[in-house]
Amino acid sequence: MADDMAELVRDLPGLKSVTGVWRLAEQWLAAGDSERVAELGVRLVAEYRGREHELWQYVRLRDGLLRLLARTPGPGQVLATGRLAQALDGSYFPSLAASLLVSAQQPADLAVLFSDGADGPDELRACLVQELVVRGVDLAGLPQVANWAGASRQGHGRFAWLPLSRAEFELGHPVPARFPDGESRTRQEALTWHSGSAPVPLPGVRETTTPATGELIAAAARNWAEDSNGWLEARVFEFVEPLAAAGLPAALGTIGLECTAVAAQVSLGRCFPVEVWEVLFNAAAEGGAYESAEYGAHGRLAAWRSLAGLTGVAEGTPVAEVEALVAAYRWYGFDSDSGWLRHQGWDLAVVALSPNGRRLAVLAATDTP
Repeated sequence: MADDMAELVRDLPGLKSVTGVWRLAEQWLAAGDSERVAELGVRLVAEYRGREHELWQYVRLRDGLLRLLARTPGPGQVLATGRLAQALDGSYFPSLAASLLVSAQQPADLAVLFSDGADGPDELRACLVQELVVRGVDLAGLPQVANWAGASRQGHGRFAWLPLSRAEFELGHPVPARFPDGESRTRQEALTWHSGSAPVPLPGVRETTTPATGELIAAAARNWAEDSNGWLEARVFEFVEPLAAAGLPAALGTIGLECTAVAAQVSLGRCFPVEVWEVLFNAAAEGGAYESAEYGAHGRLAAWRSLAGLTGVAEGTPVAEVEALVAAYRWYGFDSDSGWLRHQGWDLAVVALSPNGRRLAVLAATDTP
C-alpha cells in the first residue's frame, strides 16, 4: 500500500478493507513515529467528519488510531493522542481517550499533556484528572497535573464540582467492572411483601418528584435509556409520618411505581453507601447492554449527581454536604416479580430513605441486549 498521506486519505472511501492502512500505522508506530499516526487521524477527521453514517472505513480508522496511540506506552504516544483528541474534540472522544490513556500509560507520562503548549482539549485534561482520582492516584505525586487541577477550575467544566480525592464510599470500588454474573452484592435482610398477605399499615404519602430532581436522580442510568434499550424510573415520595424499615417492601409495592406495578412480591435488602456507589458508578461508567459507556470521569460525575438527587439536594450543592447526607441516609436494594426488571445482568434498583424516615427516593433501571 502507498505510504503517501494525501493518497491514503483520498482513497479511503473506495477501500474494501482498511487492514492495509492499519498495518501501515502500526509500522509507523513501531518505528517511533507516533506523530505521523496522529497526523493521519487528524487529516481523516478534517476530510470526513460528519460522514460517519456513510463511511465505515472512516469510523473504523478514526477509532482504531485513537486506541492504538493511547494504548502504546510512552510520552510521545500520549502527546499524539492529545493531538488527535484535539481534532475530535466534543466530549465523547476526550472521555474515551482519557480512559484509555490512564489504563495503559504510566501516570508520570501523562504529565506531558499538562505542560504549556501541549495539544489536547481541556476536556481531555479534566477527564484525565478524574480518571486518575477514580483509580486512587495521589495527584500530589504529579506536580504538573496537580498544578493544572488546582490552579483554576474553569477548564474543568462540570467536573469542577467534583473533589480531587475519593470520598470514603468511593474507596471500595476504584475501577469500572461489571459483575460477571449479574448478581446483586447488597446485604439481604428478610424484608418481603406479598400482595396476598395481610395489609401493612402505611403512613399517608404524596409524590414530590420534580423534573429537575428526577433528571438528577436518573443521571447514573441515563445512558441506558438514551443510548441502549433501557428503561428507568426516578421518583421521590414524602410520607406524613416516618416509614419503618419493615414497611418499605409494602410501600414499594403500593405507592404507584411503574417497576412494581403488577408485582405479587417485593423483596428488600439493606446495603451500604459503598455498594450503592458501586452500582451507580458501574451503571454510568460501563454503560448498558450496548455502546453507552461514559467511562471513569463522566461515570464518576453521573454517580455523584445521582447521589445528590437521591439525598434530596439541588445540583451544585457542595460535595461535602452530599457525602454527609449519603452517610446519614439508609440505603436498600430491591427486587420484584413484576417483570419490569429483566434479571439479565443490567438491573439497578436503589432506595434511599431519609434519616427522619419520611422522604423516600427510588432509582430503578433495566436494560437488555
